[in-house]
Amino acid sequence: MRSTVRLLALCTACLAFAPPAFAQEAAPPPEEEEQGEVDSGIPDSSEHDSITVTGTRVRQGGAQDIRHFRSIAADVGMPRPESLTVEGLMGEHDLDLPSNKPCAQLFCLVTEAMAASLPGRPDDRLFVGLGFTSNLDSATWKREPLNLVAVVDKSGSMSGSPLDLVRRSLRQIVGQMREGDQLSIVLYGDASHLYLAPTDIGRDRDKALAAIDRIESSGSTNMEAGLKVGYDTAFATAPQFRGNTRLMLFTDEQPNVGRTDAESFIGMAEAASRRKIGLTTIGVGVQFDGALATKVSSARGGNLFFISSEAEVASVFEKQLDTMVSELAHDVTLVLSPREGYRISGVYGVPDGLMAEGQDGAVSITVPTAFLSTNGGGIFLSLAKARERENLPAAALGGRPLLGVSLSYVGARDGRAGADRLDVEAPAGAPSRPLRLAHLLVDEYFALRGAATAFHAEGNPKKAYALLKGLSDRLDGAGFEGLKDEKKLAADMLQQAAFYSGYAGEMPKSLRHLTVVGTWEVSRAEGVEDLRRGDRLSFTTDHEVLTTRRWKKGDEHGSYEINEKQIHFPEDGLVFDYRTSGDTLKLTHVLRKATLYLRRVASDPAS
Repeated sequence: MRSTVRLLALCTACLAFAPPAFAQEAAPPPEEEEQGEVDSGIPDSSEHDSITVTGTRVRQGGAQDIRHFRSIAADVGMPRPESLTVEGLMGEHDLDLPSNKPCAQLFCLVTEAMAASLPGRPDDRLFVGLGFTSNLDSATWKREPLNLVAVVDKSGSMSGSPLDLVRRSLRQIVGQMREGDQLSIVLYGDASHLYLAPTDIGRDRDKALAAIDRIESSGSTNMEAGLKVGYDTAFATAPQFRGNTRLMLFTDEQPNVGRTDAESFIGMAEAASRRKIGLTTIGVGVQFDGALATKVSSARGGNLFFISSEAEVASVFEKQLDTMVSELAHDVTLVLSPREGYRISGVYGVPDGLMAEGQDGAVSITVPTAFLSTNGGGIFLSLAKARERENLPAAALGGRPLLGVSLSYVGARDGRAGADRLDVEAPAGAPSRPLRLAHLLVDEYFALRGAATAFHAEGNPKKAYALLKGLSDRLDGAGFEGLKDEKKLAADMLQQAAFYSGYAGEMPKSLRHLTVVGTWEVSRAEGVEDLRRGDRLSFTTDHEVLTTRRWKKGDEHGSYEINEKQIHFPEDGLVFDYRTSGDTLKLTHVLRKATLYLRRVASDPAS
């Protein structure tokens, strides 16, 4: 929002905002007290034992969850379809396919097939799983000493809950780090700087924790500069650290200064990956740009997690810290060749940009990175009749494999190339639980995406309701344990679709933020210099805000994002707490001691 947000923030404290500057030329902020030379104080970790953990399941990089999609559905409203990924949905579940054949190399595939039964996809005849495994032994595998460079977005949009989650995450990580591990912290907002020089956690854990507690929010969002300082720190420290060096980016992915396009960040991540430095992105905040983060995290060496609550901080890092930083293989390439009479009709588990179609119906898939994981991953696909057999019976399954698969990869740590070739056999007997669960999750993905598309793109909440009702019934009847989160997500979205369709009279809790929609007149302004009594703010259901002043000609337009507690104005990176009570609205910016009191003039209907 160009001028409107600036008006909401023009209090005395807000005028202290520093103008954007190049990271290396900016005056050091107060937090710079912790800085030291990048190449000093680096321990020789070869003398320390590595950390023993359990579980050597394998899954692809990229999005590892759909927590942001879930949080929008629970707290904000109907999530948009582009914020949902099937690989993220699957990443929250253990899909470790059973295998009777031991893996004799670093990276192997496990295959299984079953009959397909996906609502809305009647042409799909077979559902195939390609699972991942490794010859690493969970009883003896040890995580290497970790040289972690945390790159923290401390911009204005991170104020309040998002930055609090980052501090909690960093404290959780420091609590789990061991002797021989090392932590550096880079902060970025308007400017970027090394805030905590490389610190041996075994010697100076309290120093790191104290520095984390002092991180405060301010400034714009120059993510490009922050990543540059982070990578420079990693490049300087990695040669002298005998272990694994990795960046961990904490952000709401809303860059508004410097380069903001995904391609620039992907280029940085891929170049660093070639130097054995990967990137884990930890997303926080209601305004999180999931589309940008998903693209960046799908690059070589990347993975993505989202955190929306204190409970998730513990669950994510306690269970997954050791594996999320442990890359197993790079450039995993699969060439899938279906048997005569069938075609590959869908691939689930990787973004579209990682697939290519070859001759004779073959599909090539390149997975940039495979990680060790607590959840088994894989790529799943559906097979349909070949187009030339659309009006003929399906080809008989007996006698020949369904699919030929060739595999190649490069070991992440030693750079050694590996390869394999295997066949996917036709279904024989009852499918395993992981394959049936993967089939159900693909069903869920299509239903959720279809409902969100019907709601947002087609303006058809009744279609969304029908899709979600069918999904809810199938989840209830699936007979699986561990589907509590999936049932809640379907119920949250179903309740919203029902409300907009006229099937439910009471406004769902997740839609109560719509109480701000309408026109409000300022009755009192404290700490705000250019909004006065009698000025008006109008919020629309399309997330637009209009400012009308009594003392100035012309209206000013902008945008806003909102959940149950906060309103975010993206253009200026400002977040306000809000509270409605009847015909009154209160906006508060705690850090800047600015408060607006407004009274409703007129409101729009919620539907």
